[in-house]
Amino acid sequence: MMKTLKSLEIFSAFSEDLLEALSSFVKIETYNEGDLIFKEGDEGTAMYIIEKGQVEIRKKDKTLSFFTKGSIFGEMALFEKAKRSADAIARTDLTLYLLDHQDFRKFIFDHPKPGVQFLYSSISEMSRRLRLTSEYLTTVFETGKIVGENDSLFEMTQKILDRLLCDINGSTGGLILIFNPFTEIYDIACQANLMRLDVDSALNIIKKHTDQNPVHQLDEFTVLCVAIREAENILGFIMLEKAFDSGPFSTQDEIIVSAVANQVGQGIIKAYHKQEEEARKRLQRNKMMRF
Repeated sequence: MMKTLKSLEIFSAFSEDLLEALSSFVKIETYNEGDLIFKEGDEGTAMYIIEKGQVEIRKKDKTLSFFTKGSIFGEMALFEKAKRSADAIARTDLTLYLLDHQDFRKFIFDHPKPGVQFLYSSISEMSRRLRLTSEYLTTVFETGKIVGENDSLFEMTQKILDRLLCDINGSTGGLILIFNPFTEIYDIACQANLMRLDVDSALNIIKKHTDQNPVHQLDEFTVLCVAIREAENILGFIMLEKAFDSGPFSTQDEIIVSAVANQVGQGIIKAYHKQEEEARKRLQRNKMMRF
């Protein structure tokens, strides 16, 4: 526990003795994959620190964020007893440290100097998250416009890929695969600036892919692979690559691409419906010509 607390920026001004004193207030909770930690509307009474595992923050079935080992979430409960604004779900088996707001306030009042540093670090973290949210909303707004304005799958997916390569820092190239129900294989809908990724390596990644582990190593490149879904059906995949020395894909990258993949899924269904409607019209015209 001490090692995890010491690694957090918000506790950087705390001495060993202070962290030891703080740890006496900390409780441990464990969850299984899929368990609900808290739901939207619950009264916020504690901050959580992840010791092991991953947490997904969701609102109305939309993923807002992921948190991993060493991350904090629910920290607004330390400042006010407001209702939770989203659901928190265990993405994997999970071990959490819980710090109750009443215990923490008592601790801070007894130790005001580190308390000021904690407040400053908390504000900095909230500012960082607001910036990431702004970036997320900008990308999703622009890609949503692309999906709404383009009926052609090729034009839509190419513009989507171009936008992602612009917004995902360090990404060098990518491709979008769409499942063909007639041939039962994945077709390349579009691709751009590929350095290492090709059809064979993409298909190998699909075989190994899970939503919990979307990042794959490919020689000196890292590949982020996100499924395109409509309900429970996989319609395709978005894959982005970046050179190893450009750093890893971030959790924020995964969240953005996942949100865009949901939009692309809606665009694919819209394009299929249009194709079906055009086929029906052609069939009707052919029938009329026979008579």
